[in-house]
Parts: sequence; structure tokens; C-alpha cells
Amino acid sequence: MAPALAIYFPRGIIFSNKRYSYQKMKHHLDLRRMRYIVEVARAEAITIAAETLGLTQPAVTRSIAEVEEELGVQLFHRVPRGMRLTEAGQRFIQHAKRILGEVDDLVTEMRSGVEAVTGRLRIGAAPGTDIQNAIRPLKALAKHHPAIRVEIVTGSAETLCPRLVAGELNAIVGGSAYLERFRELEVTRLCRFHAGCMVRKDHPLTRMVEPSERDVFGYPLLVPESIEAHYSQLAQRYAANGLIMQPHYVTDSPFLIRTLIKNSDAFHLQHNPDPDFTVLRKDFDIITGIVNMPARYFCVASSPSHPKTAAFRLFEAILMDHFLSPDAKYPWSVDDAPVSSASNQE
Repeated sequence: MAPALAIYFPRGIIFSNKRYSYQKMKHHLDLRRMRYIVEVARAEAITIAAETLGLTQPAVTRSIAEVEEELGVQLFHRVPRGMRLTEAGQRFIQHAKRILGEVDDLVTEMRSGVEAVTGRLRIGAAPGTDIQNAIRPLKALAKHHPAIRVEIVTGSAETLCPRLVAGELNAIVGGSAYLERFRELEVTRLCRFHAGCMVRKDHPLTRMVEPSERDVFGYPLLVPESIEAHYSQLAQRYAANGLIMQPHYVTDSPFLIRTLIKNSDAFHLQHNPDPDFTVLRKDFDIITGIVNMPARYFCVASSPSHPKTAAFRLFEAILMDHFLSPDAKYPWSVDDAPVSSASNQE
């Protein structure tokens, strides 16, 4: 049998071969309906989504039903108080957001001309607290390229790295202990972190002449929510001292971390590119050289599977200039040369 030819047209596909007549197949899955479904998933209710979209409720319901019929899957569970995504619906939304975002970026770039860099920059931070190390580059980007829309997503490497590989994010900034485990990524080390135990002023530890690691672990521990790899390394240090690590406070909020440390005996293992912790020492005491942790680096990761957007190339250049230029505030030592590769495994 002769193979069928698939001829693509804007409104469908026409199949043809010698045995079969031409047949036009109408597709219900288009960008418009895709936006409807994304909005329903966001609102978790057809009525609210219809109001936002400026449509009637039956029109939105019909569009969802047509797409579900064409795909052969159910995207939503109809529950008494609204709509809840099925497992297939979650996968659909994941891809739909990426597709719609790329289309929006394309339209924005085409309309703005070739002079201005526009579009959307989607950056993940793993753990979320590490975004503070990119504040100055982000400020520079916002100041000199105000047309670029920036979205920051925080989370664990386990949740963000697959999104980067799928093209949902342009980059992830964070610690090497997380990012360098993912061989699908191109990871560049930007600077070395220095570890210190962050405690309030006049903390009991500051009155000890030579506090030990075990002394530190005797106080409540505060950790970021998303520190899986580093969490396990810290847990190993507790185990080496015959202790079980049980965090007392867990949060990714820098403001809440500072507030809790100031008002309790808790400590937070802080990683900072400044070996002197100059800024933090204004409000806190930093105890260094006690907790024995592996070397950790601040990195930026991207996916070689996806082309770099103009917005990301600009942000990447600003990061490199901020951390790796000869005038960088915290220069590299001879033994800490920057590394960039698809996988920087130790």
C-alpha cells in the first residue's frame, strides 16, 4: 500500500493517496481554546474563567469538551465547587503554558522591532533563598532593559529542573549541590559560597571561646524549604555527631528567616559570596569555621535543548560581568576557577 501523504493547512490536515479521496480533518485544539483551558485551570471554575475571558459559560464548557473529545482524555474533574485538573490535565497545562508563553514572546518581539530587547525572562531559584545573590544583576536588567518582563519561580531542583529541560524556564540560579546533579543542563559556576552559622546578636554560642559543631547543633535549626541535596549533607554532619537533624523552622522567605533568627536561639547555615559576611554582620553574628560542609557554588543553569532567548542572553551577560569580570567584588582564587559544562560533577 502506498503511504499516505499528510498535507498541513492552517485549519487542518488533508490526507491523500491513490486509494482514498481527500478528507479534511478539523482540529479543535488551537491557541484560543488552549488559553481558555489554562484560564479555567487557574480559576478552578468555569464561571469565573468565562467572566475573565469575556465569554459565556456554555462557550467555555463547549470548548473544553471539544478538546477533551479530540485528545481522548479528560482534562478536568467536575467537582461540586469547581474544576480540578486530572493527571492528564496537569500535563496539558504544563505544555500549554510553555507554548502560549513562546507565542506571546514571538508576538512581542516582532511588534517591538529589532532595536529593543523585549519578551519574558523566566528564572527559577533553587533553593528560593539563593535568588538574593542575583538581586544586583536583576536590578541592572530592570534598569537598562525595562521592556523585558521577569518572572521568578522558587522551588526545589527536583521540581524546577524538569521545567527547565521542558522549556518552561529560561534558567535556574542556585547552589551547585542541586544543579550539578542534572546532566541534561549546562551549569556555570559563578562564585564560591562561604558558609557561616547566622545567629542573633548576643547568642549563647557567641560567648563560647571555641564552640564545637555539636555545640551548634544543640540549638534550633532553621532551613530553607527547598534544600534537598544540601539538606542531606547537613543531616550527615548531624549524624557524625550522633544526632538526628530535626529542623525547628522551615521557610524560603529571607524576611522571615531574619525575623526568626533575631527573635530566637535558632541558627541558620548561611552561604554567602562575601567571605566576611559584611552586610549580615550589621544585624547578626556569623560563626564560621565550625560546621564542616562541602564546597558549594552559586551557579546559573540553562538547557542546551532550547535556544537562548535574547532576554536570557542579556541576563546571562550581566551575571557573568557581575561575578566573573576582573572587577568582580569577590574574585575567584586560583583553586576555584569557574567551570562551565553540561554537567559539572565533582
